[in-house]
Amino acid sequence: METENKEKIKEKGKLGIEKGNRSIPICNQGLATESKQEIERMENLPQICVDTSDAFIMIERFGTREEVIRWIKEVGIDNKVNVIISRSDTETGKRGRSNKLIFGCDKGVKHKSTDSGTQSASKKCGCPFKIRSTSAKDGSGWKIDVKYGLHNHGLPDRLEGHSFIGKLTTNEKQHVADLTKRRVPPRHVLLSLQDRDPENVTRITQVYKHKSVIQKEIRGPRSEIQHLFKLIEDADYVYWSRKKDDSEVVRDIFSTHLDSIKLLNIFPIVLVMDNTYKTNKYRQPLFEIVGMTSTELTFAVAFAYMESEQTENFCWVLEKLKELFVKKDLCPQVILTDRDLALMKGIEIVFPRSINLLCRFQINKNVGVKCKQHVVKDLQKTIDTLWMEVVWASDEVEYGQRLHQLEQACVDYSGFMNYVKDT
Repeated sequence: METENKEKIKEKGKLGIEKGNRSIPICNQGLATESKQEIERMENLPQICVDTSDAFIMIERFGTREEVIRWIKEVGIDNKVNVIISRSDTETGKRGRSNKLIFGCDKGVKHKSTDSGTQSASKKCGCPFKIRSTSAKDGSGWKIDVKYGLHNHGLPDRLEGHSFIGKLTTNEKQHVADLTKRRVPPRHVLLSLQDRDPENVTRITQVYKHKSVIQKEIRGPRSEIQHLFKLIEDADYVYWSRKKDDSEVVRDIFSTHLDSIKLLNIFPIVLVMDNTYKTNKYRQPLFEIVGMTSTELTFAVAFAYMESEQTENFCWVLEKLKELFVKKDLCPQVILTDRDLALMKGIEIVFPRSINLLCRFQINKNVGVKCKQHVVKDLQKTIDTLWMEVVWASDEVEYGQRLHQLEQACVDYSGFMNYVKDT
């Protein structure tokens, strides 16, 4: 008996308007229940047409709406269809309101054109796929009625990019948490999930979202800045911070490790200072100070998050660096920086006895850019070679000779030579 009912429903769902080599189902309960617009939309289906009616036919009834939603979504995933709830009603006692769920395809709505006549990029194509689920009046549960089982688009080999389909399972969440604790980058976490399950369609954004949830659980009631200070203290760092006026807004943070302080006092001769950009979500510059040992190895001296790159901010950071020296008269002999004028001014104020050298890499890069702007293409390689000979001159005599050769070669390019000499 159950098999006969199922066959009847299948045949009923396949009744429709013949168009080309396909049959377009119109309505399981007759034409009277559907609007003229829906019928016209079905008649205008494109040649690409996929029928998934059979997969969603169900004779048995479900106890709750949650069971209906879970079953339909799972069947959709198995058949490469991302089913969404397009409408949901709850019985309120008013006329026309009853327990009802309308399911559709995620490509079921077309974006309207804007006033400018342009249409935003979208994968939606007005797919007519429609399933209706209602609660029986006799209380026997929720029944499913396939209104349109056809899709006006092809189905993908794999479902990707959907939050529900790529949702992490309980085991996957634990795996992400374990790798996150071991400081594994999110892109490698995603690769690990795909190695465990080749059919996994989780995307990198979902890994980032779960990582954010883990971090919030670890942080607890503390704010982000309070948690940062706790982590600094737990890792045996010492730090200073200052607030904006009398408010609770933090302006600058200076931190260093105890081992770094020891190395700084042993090897104080050369320091390298530079800013890194866009390394945090607040877009604040991270100022890094690096030292160099007698064996030409580098070590981190200190780090500072700064409100801005003003001379006053640099002076505050450099004053904290100065406090790290055990002897008051001890200071770096050479400080290497890029051509950040605010930083150079701060060094001149806080460390007046130190020699401020500019980074050769930055100089060569800037000179190369100016050479392309002022010098004809045929001579650019020659000028670049002559410039490098100036940079690598072994003594003052050789330096003067190389510089004279460069000036002779650039006699027609005064703009370039003025930049090289003055800047």
